[in-house]
Amino acid sequence: MVDMALVSGLVGTLKTAMDIGQTLKEINDLSQVRDKVIEMQGLILNAQSSAMTAQTQLFEVLHENSELKKKVSSVDEWKTTADRYRLVDFGAGTFAYELKEEAANGEPIHRLCPVCFGKQSRSYLQFQGVTSSRQDLFRCLPCGQDYFFGTKQVVSHPRVNRKPTSSWLD
Repeated sequence: MVDMALVSGLVGTLKTAMDIGQTLKEINDLSQVRDKVIEMQGLILNAQSSAMTAQTQLFEVLHENSELKKKVSSVDEWKTTADRYRLVDFGAGTFAYELKEEAANGEPIHRLCPVCFGKQSRSYLQFQGVTSSRQDLFRCLPCGQDYFFGTKQVVSHPRVNRKPTSSWLD
C-alpha cells in the first residue's frame, strides 16, 4: 500500500520549495540567494527521493493487485468447471465426479478422479476392463489411482466331476 504520509510529506516539501522560489525574487543579496538555492535543491532532492519511494510502493501494489486478479479469475474459472460435475456413488463406496448431461455441451459423459478433482484438476478416468468380480475398472493416469465401479459379484464356477480314464495305479 502506498504510504500516504510519504505522499503528504512530498507535497509539503514541494510547497516549501515553491515558497523558497518566491522568496528568491525578493532577495538582493547574492549570498542569501545562493543559500536559498542550496536549500531549495535539498528540498527538491528529498521530494524526488520520496516520489521514487512512492512510485516503487505503487508498483508493488499494482503487481499484488494483478496477482490477486489472476487468483480470483482462476478460482472463478474452476468454479465454472466444477459446477458442470456431480459427485456420484458408483457402488461399493466408489465415488467419482461425472459430467452432468445438461452441462455436456457436446462432450461425451465422462468421469473424473475425485482425488485430482479435489486438487482442482480435471483428470479423466480411463477404462481398463472388467474384473473377475464383474466390476468396471477405471484408472486415473495422472495419480495412478484405480477405481472399481459397481458392486462385487461372486462368480461361482461349476465343478466338473471327471472320472479318470485310467489310473496311474494301474
